[in-house]
Amino acid sequence: MPPHTAIANYRSVSAAFEALAHQGRASTTRPGPGLESFAATDAPDPAAIAPEFRARLSQALAALEKQQHAEGVLASAQDPVASLMQSFLVENPPGGIVKGNPILTGPVAMTEVKYDEHDILGWIGSFFTWWRKIRPQSWLGPPPVPDSIGDGESMRVGLVSDWGTGLYGAPAIAASITADPKPFDMLLHLGDVYYSGTKDEAQHNFLDAWPKRPEALQRTLNGNHEMYTGGDGYFNVMLPAFKQGSSCCAIANNHWLLLGLDSAYVDHELTPDQQPWVNQLVAQAKAAGKKVLLFSHHQPYSLLDSQGPNLVAPLSSVLATGQIHAWYWGHEHRCVVYDAHPTWGVLGRCIGHGGYPAYRDTEVVGPWPQAPVGAPWKRFESKNLVPGGIMLDARNPYIKGEEEKYGANGYVTLVFDGPHLTEEMRNPDGTIILSQAIA
Repeated sequence: MPPHTAIANYRSVSAAFEALAHQGRASTTRPGPGLESFAATDAPDPAAIAPEFRARLSQALAALEKQQHAEGVLASAQDPVASLMQSFLVENPPGGIVKGNPILTGPVAMTEVKYDEHDILGWIGSFFTWWRKIRPQSWLGPPPVPDSIGDGESMRVGLVSDWGTGLYGAPAIAASITADPKPFDMLLHLGDVYYSGTKDEAQHNFLDAWPKRPEALQRTLNGNHEMYTGGDGYFNVMLPAFKQGSSCCAIANNHWLLLGLDSAYVDHELTPDQQPWVNQLVAQAKAAGKKVLLFSHHQPYSLLDSQGPNLVAPLSSVLATGQIHAWYWGHEHRCVVYDAHPTWGVLGRCIGHGGYPAYRDTEVVGPWPQAPVGAPWKRFESKNLVPGGIMLDARNPYIKGEEEKYGANGYVTLVFDGPHLTEEMRNPDGTIILSQAIA
């Protein structure tokens, strides 16, 4: 039998929440064990819940509706309340029982959780109480000294983002990295554990599934989904497991400086102490003749999503020097290889296709005449001051019955040889689909 998991999509709750418009008192149903449990007398009357929460709940349901995928396929919105509600539904279901019929969409059988109005009214009070208590975890400042990896001349890095679903291409990626015959000096995740980075999700969807490479330094950046619970699972489960003292990281050898930024503690921005930290380490790298790579969860710019002016602004001085050679990010669930930025010269790379099922963007790209025969890459041109580039446009074989609708998952290996760098874009099974020297 295949492994089994529960997901909570828009269909899971939309009909049940309609009861809030018609019922005046909470159910006497006692919520089951999970994130936090309350007796029925502790659950506030849904009709009396703060208007602010009702407005946010309405916004969350609308956000989930826009992201609704095929039945049995995970979907999540970039909305804190929506993501928290999904986590709470799966981990703390009304009555303590997950209801729904298993749906086989790949190697994992999904239960798309379903509830009705007899379950939901008492449960919503418990969720409201839990939501009110969420606070950000204490900030941990950037490390003052970079970690050294490799032999000083060469190093190999495995890179993945938006991988923390435990589903679709994510397990295949972990298996490929684990089985890779060549050693890794570091494995780096660029953030997002779904739905909201609870402690259970941090353990089950991330750490339990993470590739087993004991020789490699393990690092993970902060994502917006981790911060929906205030970073609870990220700061209290994931960082300790990796012996990582900060949500920022710095790695160096004789020729390169790699800087991992936290763009999620303050959403799509940097905390104030990261600017002087970056400036100092980049200045030291310049004096030593080293090239610099940046890594973050959020994008500095995008062809298809929002831009990142508040993320770029504190880095403007180092970007203007041309010292930043390339920047890798996630957040968008696609794989994009941008041309060199016309002002900064930086090579931008979006690699947020690690494990989330995202619809293909076939309509926004065109043929790439220079592509090798059969290569799954298409071309787009510069638009609205965003550089042109190529985008991965391939089917997802891990979503059975919906393979053509969803885009491929994948990961990246970076191979450093002295001052030279080769990037390898890979399918989840480890097949290289693009290899190019970029330094």
